[in-house]
Amino acid sequence: MKRWEIEDWFHSFRVYLAWVKMVWLRHLQYRFNAFASSLGTLFWIFGTLITYRLIFNRVNTLAGWSWQQMLVLYGIYNLWWGLMNTFFNGGLKLADYVRQGGLDSVLLWPGKALFYASMKFEPVSVVHSLVGVIIFLFSLKTAAVEFRPGNFFLAAVLLLNSFLLAYFVSILFGVSSFWWVENRNFTEFFWLWETLAKYPSEFFADHKLLYWAVYSILPVVFIAVVPAEVILGKTRPMAILGAFLVTIFFGFLTQKVWSLGLKRYTGVSR
Repeated sequence: MKRWEIEDWFHSFRVYLAWVKMVWLRHLQYRFNAFASSLGTLFWIFGTLITYRLIFNRVNTLAGWSWQQMLVLYGIYNLWWGLMNTFFNGGLKLADYVRQGGLDSVLLWPGKALFYASMKFEPVSVVHSLVGVIIFLFSLKTAAVEFRPGNFFLAAVLLLNSFLLAYFVSILFGVSSFWWVENRNFTEFFWLWETLAKYPSEFFADHKLLYWAVYSILPVVFIAVVPAEVILGKTRPMAILGAFLVTIFFGFLTQKVWSLGLKRYTGVSR
């Protein structure tokens, strides 16, 4: 990466931090809305937990996963989901920019256009992450997980990798609007992809095509399942290596498709 590109990224990040400050001050003016949204988040999270508990009242394990192990996975998933939705618009907002012509102004901003078009700041989603951390810490005690610094460090690296992977995948969904303008239903498929991240890969083992898809075309297994397996001592070296290789591949693919899409984009000013 050239020096001017690095400076470009730093400038983009400084602009983003200034924008985050303005958004935060705006949210402080609407405290009740923030409270109502946070309450809705809690209902959504604990509704899923109740569903899990009802299932495990009848079975001891599900596809080899116990109730305590599912809590570890669900805690990591909510931490990931909350942070993703706090900072990343991803491809969903990008698709709106393309449809409505807003990408014209974004391309004129100083810095990285893709960065601006895909970032956001939603303070309410932080609640989701905080609840995820609480569930995760509680699950470590109930699952009697042995604290191994190496495992926890590796899981943290894998979680960071999952942010990048989800970001790249969401951008690919959004960039499709360069070729298929009315792709709203297609981009919303990303939400389904996110939802699948809270289920162990063993859940899909009976369906060979789907099992292959969650590791390759829609690599949702690498989001929360692989980090959870590392925490639980179920480390699979090939899955860990696959997580990094898949992210690199999707990162490369995203950049290429974004560049091709810009060449095709005409905008409202042309």
